[in-house]
Amino acid sequence: MNEEMKQLTRFFKALGDETRLQLVAMLTQQEPGQAMCVGRLARELGVTDSAVSQHLRVLKDLGLVHAQRRGYRLHYFLDSERLAAYQTLV
Repeated sequence: MNEEMKQLTRFFKALGDETRLQLVAMLTQQEPGQAMCVGRLARELGVTDSAVSQHLRVLKDLGLVHAQRRGYRLHYFLDSERLAAYQTLV
């Protein structure tokens, strides 16, 4: 299997989880500069902070999500360029 296929496999496995897909959808709809923290994402999804953190870790490993520290909280945003790069592989 070539490298592109391996990347696509990881991408689709990650987005095959409903909660991660919902996270990506939520993050795509954020206004620039309005990134959400774990607590807010958890409340919006109706899951625990811990669950969101674990899902975000998977998305961060793919390079789809980045964190930015604001005060004592981390706020998350989608890397739209990375998402577009995965889309070109399809």
